Amino acid sequence: MKRILSLVALLLCLAGTGFSQQPTPTPTKSTTPCCRRRLPRRVVAPVAASTEPASDFFVGEAKVDVTKDETVVRLAMAQHGSVLIELPANDGPRYIIPGDPEMATVDEKALERNKRAIIVRPGTLFLAPAPSHKKRTPAATVTAQMRSGLVVTFLFYPVEDLAQNVHRCVLSYNRDEVVARRRAAGLPVNLDNKEQGGEKQTGQSAAPISISVDPSEAGKSTEPDKPTEGQSLPNATITISFGDESKPKAEAKPTMPLLQATPTPTPSLTAEASGETEPVIAAARAALARATAKPGKFKGWTKPAHGLALAAQQSSELKDSFRVVVVAVRNTSGEPLKLTSGNPDLTLEMVDDAGKVINVQSIKSLHQEVSDPSGVIAAGKIVYYAIAYVAPVLGVRQQLRIVVAQTNAADEPASIALAK
Repeated sequence: MKRILSLVALLLCLAGTGFSQQPTPTPTKSTTPCCRRRLPRRVVAPVAASTEPASDFFVGEAKVDVTKDETVVRLAMAQHGSVLIELPANDGPRYIIPGDPEMATVDEKALERNKRAIIVRPGTLFLAPAPSHKKRTPAATVTAQMRSGLVVTFLFYPVEDLAQNVHRCVLSYNRDEVVARRRAAGLPVNLDNKEQGGEKQTGQSAAPISISVDPSEAGKSTEPDKPTEGQSLPNATITISFGDESKPKAEAKPTMPLLQATPTPTPSLTAEASGETEPVIAAARAALARATAKPGKFKGWTKPAHGLALAAQQSSELKDSFRVVVVAVRNTSGEPLKLTSGNPDLTLEMVDDAGKVINVQSIKSLHQEVSDPSGVIAAGKIVYYAIAYVAPVLGVRQQLRIVVAQTNAADEPASIALAK
């Protein structure tokens, strides 16, 4: 029995030893993915194309629909370019007021050949600003009044790239609508005819600050042998109607005598060219006498500038070819002041949308009368000047101003604007 138990115990020991010597299997890595680590995705936002702010002036080609009389057209112009402004077929420029010739000029020879277009060229000082200068401002201006009466102001912005130059600008408007609006406002219309004083305004052609286009040239043929025939037809008709009825009509063919016998009536041009005529002098003296007799009528005195304060009265009566304004100059200082020679000076100003003066031009007076010709104003005293001048055609953003300076402050004169 003991042997059997010993044998069983031996077998159990051997079995345990063999089991303990069996190698344990190594753990295998699971091939099933579990919680795969994801890298954050990189989101790239699309870069928007750089867009420059829209400019407030035309570049390339401009087409402008004119719907109101207060029209300002802003155009880009390069140093070596030019701008062609085309007008409707039934209208054309009557007056052109250029600005500084060193900034922009109007081609007058081209205007003589084609009276339905205006060509503007840059001047020597019309230069584009530096690239770092982002703000664009106009550097030149040209104002044109059409035969219908419409006034258009062109502002030119200097640019570097010639491709941005406005080579062609087309103005589109209805002349009948323009005439109707101006008639309703009491403004002159059809400046190439006698209607509402249109022909009387030709006195402006004598002023050096504007270009006046002769209305008789409109529609004339450019062929060398046709102008004489075109002019002789209306003159021959007028001469026959007022001439001797006993003469046959066939004798009214000569051209030169007819042109001399029936010239275009321009009495205002003769008066303006002479500078001092009896009606002009009489009107200036009468206005000065009324001003000195009733000095209390002068109101709205300006703020004193270096001892000078101004007040002005303009005659309400419209003359045929001139107007008279009386300016009162008061010495507000405690000592006598001497005025500079040539004062007072009458100027024409052009302002922009913000009211800033962008161009100043002098207007020559026809005659001046003064209450004290010494040119010295005693302390607290007033000197009156009566100025007769040709009333220019004003744009919406143009105004007349009287400037007076004294010798101790000639660079800072006193001034007053005349009401339109």
